[in-house]
This record gives sequence, structure tokens and C-alpha cells, in this order.
Amino acid sequence: ETLVGGGPLFQGLLALAMASRFSRALGPVLRRTRSHGAIVLGARPSHLNALAAAGIVLGSSMVTCKEKKTKVEVKEEKKEKKQLAPGYKPGEPEIKFADVKKHNSIDKGIWVTYRDGVYDITKFVQNHPGGLERILKAAGGQIDPFWAMYAQHNVASVKDILGEHRIGHLSEVEYKNLPPPFDPYQTDPKRDPELVVQAAKPFNAECPLSQLAKQEYWTPNEKFFVRNHLPVPTGDIVDPKKYVLEIIPGEDQEPVKLTLADLQDEKRFKRKKVSAIVQCSGNRREDQNSVAQVEGLTWYTGAISNAEWEGVALKDVLDYVGVPSDLGINSELEGEDEQLHLQMEGLDRPKVGEWRDTKGFYGASIPLAWAQDPRRDVLLTFKMNGEPLPADHGAPVRCLVPGVAGARSVKWLNKLIVASEESQSHWQQNDYKAFNNSTTWETADFSSLPAIQDMPVNSAISWPSPKSLVQLTPDGCVEMKGWAWSGGGRGIARVDVSADGHSWTEAVLRRPEGQSLTRTWAWTLWTAKLPVPTDLQKPGKALSLIVKAVDAQYNVQPESIESVWNIRGVLCNGWHRIQVTIQPKRVAKTRLEFGYAE
Repeated sequence: ETLVGGGPLFQGLLALAMASRFSRALGPVLRRTRSHGAIVLGARPSHLNALAAAGIVLGSSMVTCKEKKTKVEVKEEKKEKKQLAPGYKPGEPEIKFADVKKHNSIDKGIWVTYRDGVYDITKFVQNHPGGLERILKAAGGQIDPFWAMYAQHNVASVKDILGEHRIGHLSEVEYKNLPPPFDPYQTDPKRDPELVVQAAKPFNAECPLSQLAKQEYWTPNEKFFVRNHLPVPTGDIVDPKKYVLEIIPGEDQEPVKLTLADLQDEKRFKRKKVSAIVQCSGNRREDQNSVAQVEGLTWYTGAISNAEWEGVALKDVLDYVGVPSDLGINSELEGEDEQLHLQMEGLDRPKVGEWRDTKGFYGASIPLAWAQDPRRDVLLTFKMNGEPLPADHGAPVRCLVPGVAGARSVKWLNKLIVASEESQSHWQQNDYKAFNNSTTWETADFSSLPAIQDMPVNSAISWPSPKSLVQLTPDGCVEMKGWAWSGGGRGIARVDVSADGHSWTEAVLRRPEGQSLTRTWAWTLWTAKLPVPTDLQKPGKALSLIVKAVDAQYNVQPESIESVWNIRGVLCNGWHRIQVTIQPKRVAKTRLEFGYAE
């Protein structure tokens, strides 16, 4: 009865197993705690206990007879189903929005609404990691538009924290009559429908695998992967005719302002073209998710693209505004504490209605020595593949830093600052850093690690696609295509492919033209005919395809994803593996077609 008939004992054990599995699966997510600008991903073990308890209760209800619910319980259940916001408590009061508006200061208490829920966050605001100033902008009103801007709030753990402060709800009529939440992304540009969208707001999308499989050296602009942290800036600030770049050449020095016309003046600055990839440091993050869940966008292998960028050398611009050409190199020779940096600020800033977050701009920095080194080929670029920069890629001016994490190539460039310290932007200080695989969100200290700059060697298979049917060539091979790349200007020396991880075949490389192995910024495209071991050449049989790359300094991709796993899911460069199935042989004619069957 227990095993076959699904008796009470079996059902109870099943529920306990489900609860245990659920706890293990969500544990890494719910236990993490981190500051993320104006964002908190909260964590309490009580969440896990609640889940497990819910499973046990479920198991208990399976074992015992189902109790008949009273009319009151049914009514409360129906009422709860109507709730749109977290933290609903049966019997909680209905609150007028006019009363919420009265609680708009520390002295009066701070109430806010989220959807139809009402929350008293007076005790929480002092601990808000985004600062008191930001959260007070929502005091006595809706936080919906702010959460639309800071989209990272929209995770279960943050909503659980808000739910703890719930004190009531708005009436259904009053909630429906509230103005619709402000959508800060409503002016974003239209995108190509073939992009693989990983987040709509802010917009983040991969280059389609079908495009990567075409092995075009330069990725078409509309297919180029997009990584945005905030809404795309619009209006006068990015109008090419009104655009102004501000450069502060040193501490206590007056800023120098250059227009787009100034930068494009070939009598002032010599034009320069550089073929370079841009890659998110989280590319291939989904491979790390296969080990254990990490935080961040679910990138597969398409958070990378290659283009020809045209603009002016950043070194020339810094020379023009009076920065001594050896200032960065000399500071580097003095050691880490004396090293100078070039800070970059973007025009992409949070905005809700008329309020503009002056502290929340996107920013990054690189060593000043790199900015002044002609071998690093850092550009102020205003053209991409021969066309003006598209809005999603930083128009009108982007600072392109080849060979490093894409996060340092600041789009919609607003300001350059020669400074004695790195950018204090959240994305430079508290993000894009790789811990070891034993570090948790509770033990992570972002101040202990440098920001990711030069990227490690990496490669991926673009064709065949994962889980596809493949046809063997007459000589028993699988044809493969893909890309390989390494940061810091290191070219690719070799790409190896395998079906078992033991015997390897060297791929044919298509290296970037005009770029040496010690100064390579573009990707290397590769093709291969992989001999499949005879014992694996069975129609309908699953087959693993593996690739690893070696750069010109003989850095090689590590074998396991586990060895590079980290809580942020960055720098995933273990061997890339996909599973395919060998195409079953087609039968020319069936017995019916031959007339042997009735």
C-alpha cells in the first residue's frame, strides 16, 4: 500500500522529501545578504524553516483526513487571494491613502504603499543600504515607481523584508484609482526581436546563438549583445548637437569641456579604429548555476560581441587637456597606494518623475597608466561598425577599454576625472569581483578584492546548438564552430575540442587581421572536425562536445566549472560543454511502402 497504492505513509514521506529538496534548492538564495546600491537581498534562516514547516504541514494534511473549512476561513482565503502585495495578514485593517500621505517624515512616521499593501517602514529606513535620502523620496506615497527604477528590488527576499512591515491595505476601489506607476524605461529604444532577452527592465540581452554560428567577424549592431544597468538616457544630454564631455585633469583643476564636434575635429584629434570585443564578466553564468545558484543575469554564451569601433585615442584627449603623458606610468611605479586612476561617469542615472538621483550614476575606472598607454588602444568612440553609436551602446560617446570587463567601457560618457582613487561607484566597489567558491554572501568582503579588469581566457561552442541532433560526416566526425578570446591583449594560441575530455583535436583558427598575439582585442573564430570515438558513433546516442582555449601566454581554461564558481557568477571560463544527439539513420522505405504489410 505504501509504495504502490500511494498510502498515507508514502505521501507523508514524499512531502518531507519535497520540503527538504526545496530548502536545499533555495537555501543559497535566501541565505544571501548583500548591499547592491539601493538594493538589499535579505536573508534569514527563518525563511527556510518556514518552507520546511510548510512541507511538513502539507505532509501532515496528506496523512490525516482533510478538514472541512469554515465559512470564515473560506472568506479569509478568498480575501487573501486578492492581495497583490507581500505580507498580508488576515484581519488587517483597511487604510486610506490620505492617511498614508500624512506619514511622510521621521517625526510623523514613514508609511509607503506597494501595490495595494500599506507598510510602516519607520524603523527600517535608517538601515536602508541605499541611504536615507533615496527612501525618503517615497515617504507618504508609492514605492512602486522607485522599485521600477531599481529593478533589483523585485526579488522574493526583498519583498519578504517589506512584508514584515505591513500594517494594512488600501481598498480595492482606492488602489484602482491610484495613478499608474511611473515607468522609467518607457523611452528605451526599440530592439531587434532576435536578441535573447535576459531582463526587460533594465534591458539586457544576448547576441543570438544563430548569429554567433554565422561567424561574422563584426557583429551587426542590431544583434550586438546589450548590457544596461539603468534606463537609456534621452533628451538634450545625449543630443549630439548639445552633448558636452567634462574632463577634470587633476585635483583642484578646472574642468575642460569638449563637444562632440570637438572630438570629431580631425585637425584636433586623429581618428582611430580598433576591432574589439565587449564581453560581460558574467558571460556563461548559467554554467555556474548548474553547480549552485548564483546571483545575476542568466547569461549563456552570448554576452559577447565584436565590432569595429571608431573614435579618438583617449591618450590624445588627455594630452590635449594638459595631463602629463607620463603621469599615470610614474604613479604606477610608486606602488599601489600612489597609483592614479581615471574615473568615468555615465549619463545613465536613476530618475523617477522629476527627481533625478545625483549619486546613483553608473561609473567605473581604470588605472591612468592604461588610459595613457598607446598599446592599450583605449578610445573615446562615436562610431560602431561604420555607423553612429546606437542608443543602447552609448551614443553619442562611449569610452571603449579593450581587453577588460565590459563594465569598464562606460556608455553615454559624461565625465572623466584624473583621481588618486578608484571610482566609488557601486559597480566598481561592490560588484564585479570574484571570490573563491567557499565564500558566501555572509562572509564576502568586497573591499578585500580588486575590481575585475583584464578578463581570463575563454571559449564557447556556437554550432551545433545544445541538445540538437547532429549528423556525422562520412569519416565519423562532428563539425563544430565557435569563438575564443582572452583579455589584456593576449591572442589565442590554440583551441582544442574533444568528445570525451581525454583525446583532443586542434581547431582551425581565424585570428584577427592586423592584430599581433601580444595585442589582440578581437575574438578568434574557430572551426573543427572532431573525430567521434567508434564506440560513441551510435545513432540516437547522446554525445558531449567540449572546447578549451589556450592564449598566447599559455593560460588555459580550467577543466571544471566548480573550480571557478563564485557567488556573483563572474569569470566563468571552465571548459565549455554541450550535449547533442547523433542523428538516427533514416530508413529509406518502410515495409508498408514496399508493400510487405497490409
